[in-house]
Amino acid sequence: MRGARGLSLRELSRIAPLDPGHLSKIENGHRTPTADVAKALDRALQARGELVTLAHLERSARARQAVPFDPMRRRSLLALGVTATAIASAGPANKPHGPKIGIADARELQDTAAWLYGLDYQHGGATLWRAAKAAAQDGHDMLENGIYGEVVERQIIKGTSRLQMCAGWLAFDAGRHDLARSCYTEALALARQVGDAEVEIHALSNLAFQANVLGRPREAMRFVEGAIRAESAPHDQARLPAIPHLRRSVALSLSNDRTGHEKAMGAARKILDRDHDKPAEEWCSFLSPAELDGVEGTCLVELGQPKRAGILLECAIRALDQNYARNRALYRARLARARLDSKLVDGAVEAADAALDDLDNQVASWRVESELAAVATRLARFPHDGPAKDFLDRYHSRSQEFDPVRRERRP
Repeated sequence: MRGARGLSLRELSRIAPLDPGHLSKIENGHRTPTADVAKALDRALQARGELVTLAHLERSARARQAVPFDPMRRRSLLALGVTATAIASAGPANKPHGPKIGIADARELQDTAAWLYGLDYQHGGATLWRAAKAAAQDGHDMLENGIYGEVVERQIIKGTSRLQMCAGWLAFDAGRHDLARSCYTEALALARQVGDAEVEIHALSNLAFQANVLGRPREAMRFVEGAIRAESAPHDQARLPAIPHLRRSVALSLSNDRTGHEKAMGAARKILDRDHDKPAEEWCSFLSPAELDGVEGTCLVELGQPKRAGILLECAIRALDQNYARNRALYRARLARARLDSKLVDGAVEAADAALDDLDNQVASWRVESELAAVATRLARFPHDGPAKDFLDRYHSRSQEFDPVRRERRP
């Protein structure tokens, strides 16, 4: 990042500000950064949390190596014939034996989830889900092995549930649907342990989202109803209640229920209008008028109204900057589909080309890849059309680098 920004080591040390010798050792792998150093470098290089997240994961990896935890140990001892008396002599199985955990450790879990969501909006989940899973495991390790009080325990559970939510979302965007569902279910279980209505609403809404994408709108509607029931519990999360209505809107459009779709979209827009000036957590920051335009445009494609869909998708795309490059790429692929439905081949190629630009600019998302693949299949029906042929040549050349099994870019 320093090289990409044209900074010398000494220039970066002045901006951070940090000792240049210390920075040199970090760059050469001879010194590991503290959390404060990582944050200073992240701000200086405008990395939007990427360096903080990497530093956190490196610290977690070192901690796991230093204090290995073998969940199979008791089972192995029993298999070798060790008596229950011998096992008991080692002390109570649930006796805390790890480090003391404080409120700052619990908050770091939530901060990590927020950073990862921010990176997901820019880059997609295909390259990030492992980081979220590792961070969530840190939370589980704290709960199992740490020493803490009741207040800290609740905060660790809340942080871990948010990381499980984040891991599920990223895994879903990477096309790993079984893992995503498992993470959402774990987040839901953790949320219910501490009465965290925010995570419960979000987990159920994301399960509905996944069901819609997998073509199961009735299942999605059941998850939506559960999310709306969870809204009756106390919470102060701005914009969050709009999410179930968005998922309902998509499910109804997949069921060809135009009236129901319009009612659900209206409810979502009403909530966003009410909460638009309130601060939102990172996982709800994507909820904006642009996002609602994109979702409604997507629904209208399903309902066979490609012209209206195209207008809304164009509005969404114009309003989304590089901070939301993954969503922008997704809506460009859907705009290409809407234009093909309107028999506007050149316009579809233009939108699909722009989506490819986003993918080439460090966006890695199974959702974008799969929707763009469907557009490419349709464009292949126009083999003699110049723009379509040029796009397909570019698309197929690029797809050789994409691993269809792991749903990630090959190194």
